[in-house]
Amino acid sequence: MGAILSTVQFAYHTLKDLINEYDVLSKRISPSPGIPQLNASIPYWTIPLSPIARQGYDAPLPLHADIVIIGSGITGTSVAKALLEQDRGTEPVKIVMLDARDACSGATGRNGGHISPNVYNEYLDLKKAHGVSRAHEILRFRLAHISSLIAVAEEENLLNASQARIVEDFDAFMHPEMFRKAQRDLQSFLMDVPKDLGEGFDVIDERETIEKFQLATSILGLIVKPGASIHAYRFVTGILSNLLSRFSNFQLFTRTPCTQIIAKEDSYIISTPRGDIKAQHVIHATNAWASHLLPGMRRKIIPLRAHMSTQRPGKGLMSTRNGPETNQASAPLPWAGSRAFVFYPGNSETGYDYLTQLVPSSNPSDGTNSNLSSPSGLPTAGEFMFGGGAMLGGQSISALMDNIGISDDGSGTFEIEAYLTGRVKATWTGLLGVSADSQPWVGRVPLSVSARQEPLAHSSIPGIGSNKKLSSESTTGTNLVSPGEWICAGYSGEGMVHAWLCGRALARMILGVDTDETDPELPEPFLITEKRIKEAKVEDLMQRISN
Repeated sequence: MGAILSTVQFAYHTLKDLINEYDVLSKRISPSPGIPQLNASIPYWTIPLSPIARQGYDAPLPLHADIVIIGSGITGTSVAKALLEQDRGTEPVKIVMLDARDACSGATGRNGGHISPNVYNEYLDLKKAHGVSRAHEILRFRLAHISSLIAVAEEENLLNASQARIVEDFDAFMHPEMFRKAQRDLQSFLMDVPKDLGEGFDVIDERETIEKFQLATSILGLIVKPGASIHAYRFVTGILSNLLSRFSNFQLFTRTPCTQIIAKEDSYIISTPRGDIKAQHVIHATNAWASHLLPGMRRKIIPLRAHMSTQRPGKGLMSTRNGPETNQASAPLPWAGSRAFVFYPGNSETGYDYLTQLVPSSNPSDGTNSNLSSPSGLPTAGEFMFGGGAMLGGQSISALMDNIGISDDGSGTFEIEAYLTGRVKATWTGLLGVSADSQPWVGRVPLSVSARQEPLAHSSIPGIGSNKKLSSESTTGTNLVSPGEWICAGYSGEGMVHAWLCGRALARMILGVDTDETDPELPEPFLITEKRIKEAKVEDLMQRISN
């Protein structure tokens, strides 16, 4: 009897603790995330700063623009590039891009450097939620980013600067049941998809093969998958620099936060501490910060603070020599910079670490750095870019919950930073925009989300309130659809396999043109609609995380 009472008491106190924790979390994610602050931690990716890092911060703002893009990361850059290059209006579309901080200072410039689509391990969930056809569509869309981003880097002459490249990509498992589950998921995926969608996957479980990767003995097995790596900061700032050079109708103003948007009869008024800009269209490309200006997105896109570090690789992982007694300079191993990993230390998909490596210079004098350069011309000694740290000795859920709803990337969690610290050169944090239903949000913002009317009351034009092709009538001579606010955000930590093509799709909506035949169709579950807003519940997200 005593044991039963003890069990009941334990269950009661556990339930009470969970309710209290959820109450605290709910209160944390409901308010506005605010505006990005200048006291952010410094990502190693941004050293040295791009020449356009503070572009336009002291230049006078224009009084008018056709389009204002808020956010200068990969999303805003993708939208701007597509709008400028695909515009066919009688007058060039005038675009102003604003950022509260430096150029590409948000999640894009703080991430892990991976282009690593979640495919086999999310297929069953996608199939259950959206059906087989939609699941295939979403996975193809993610996988298309591997070739698309590398192609854009080549087109913009940024292959070296961005280090955009195909890598050997692995999921590495330390828990036997987690590895068995991964193999079951992979088998189910391969049996259910067309041959081309299943290419590039394999299982490695032989001890001898695993040891060739110089991994810890605790690694039980690997899943091989398609993937790439990229220096996203150099990629985005390089493209922005090129756009500024090529298009006089494009302007970037950093350290210029948008503090308010007011809808007038003929335009939006975009307010900043430096003055106001009138515009016909406003694009919200701020991801974790989106709900500050779009109150209807609170509890739909939730900030989540994530941790990253840069680690010295050490001579053993860089040198083809056997030690200093050779009196020869170290040289990179043939595979240096060509592999990427996601490590699953426990029996949970929510707790993982990720690792990739900068492309090293051809002749670093030691494994620690310094003044030599990679093909990009940047100082590098093949540093490892290591992030995650959510496991913390099995405390993954607590660590994750403690960072949900945090909109401060100026500091981190001490325990996680300590976990990540090894041969550390730098640590920093960044904010993910976690979607309540796990899919990105793309399209024209419903009035219920913005709490603002659209200029000129275009409600009678077919298509308003949907994401279908709209009327191309315009009062400015540009070839744009009727005025409105637009969003492209909520990638749940997978921006590098969603943002670029989502941004291009959004640009085509605003231009009122059909899908580019070279791009995959934007998956229908990504579109923002009134129905989806109502159905997306943060409680469901918390349940998925807890499981």
